Amino acid sequence: MSSFLLKKKRLKTWDEKLSNKSQRTKDGYTLVIKSFEKFCSEYYGGRTKDDIFDELSVLKDAEKTLATVDLIQNWINWHYSHGVKTSVVKLYLAWLGKYFDYREISITQKIKDELDFKRDLKDEPFALEIQHIQNIFKFASPKKIGFYLALVSTGARPAELLQVKKRDIITSTKRLKVLIQPEGVKTRHGRSAYLTKEAARYCLMRLRQISDDDLVWGKHEDYSKTEKAESKTFSRYCDNAGYVERYHSNNYRKITLYSFRSFFFSAAADVNREGYAHKMTGHGGYLSQYDRMSDEKKLEWFLKVEPFLTIDDDERLQLENKQLKKENTEKKQFEEEIKNLKKRQVELEYNQKEYESIKPDVEKLVLNYFEELGEDFFRKVFSKNSIN
Repeated sequence: MSSFLLKKKRLKTWDEKLSNKSQRTKDGYTLVIKSFEKFCSEYYGGRTKDDIFDELSVLKDAEKTLATVDLIQNWINWHYSHGVKTSVVKLYLAWLGKYFDYREISITQKIKDELDFKRDLKDEPFALEIQHIQNIFKFASPKKIGFYLALVSTGARPAELLQVKKRDIITSTKRLKVLIQPEGVKTRHGRSAYLTKEAARYCLMRLRQISDDDLVWGKHEDYSKTEKAESKTFSRYCDNAGYVERYHSNNYRKITLYSFRSFFFSAAADVNREGYAHKMTGHGGYLSQYDRMSDEKKLEWFLKVEPFLTIDDDERLQLENKQLKKENTEKKQFEEEIKNLKKRQVELEYNQKEYESIKPDVEKLVLNYFEELGEDFFRKVFSKNSIN
């Protein structure tokens, strides 16, 4: 007799199984299932995914394994024919495997071992430079420039900033502080970041117009749709600026919204250290729980990298001059301290020499004094001490 617990599990819907997943993960599953549905229709002559699962369910043992291997391999090859990279295909397979489990068809390790994947081709990554950003900004609206400057300042993923609300912006610090809440982060780990003075000006204009629960850079709560729209808009600006280059291996654009994230990482790693860059960008593979920084230290390090994240030439020059002036002041203070220490050392050495020169005379005077006191004096002193 079948357990009622198993019956309850079988009755659970797919949406219920995903109820605790983030919206981004849910969107990923939806995308993969839709692609599998499209594959089934194209490859198997109009059949649906339900037709495929019904067919697999009646097969037994070796036949079922063979058919599943063939099905998944054809699905992999179908993605390759559409220009999808192996790294992405493997991610899709992990998601599809969960759906197969839900449909009670397991993609076992034995099946996975039979699958054949291509090796990814890797182009040299494109390095976004300030000149590129300046040219793109010529075609962008002030509101979009504010969003792009925030991406440059924080190194955040676009979706992360599109979920930030007014109450997540702290204005009482030396630089505007952005609280990126864990619910909106890919790794589910919240963090804080700062805006450059340049980015803060655009942000403050927006903050004056909205309430605490309003989105700062996003348009509505469905951030995934907003991100797609923002990506299309940014691509149009890139086209207008003449930046239409794509990678040879996958035909992806060389400049995307994520290029700002790479721009921040490079600057932060160059000025401070790579660990700081990983921490501020919220990289999932980075063990941030072992590398903790106080807000004061994070702000101090951010101010060092701020000139390299400032896009306007005049403003960047002002920041660089200010930082150079500060460094020169610190250098002069350090040189003055060294000078004083050397002076003190000379004084001590002189005093030491003076002491060494008079030491024999002092010792002679002391001995003469003791002789003048005589033996009777010391005999009386020691006899009194012994009595006490």
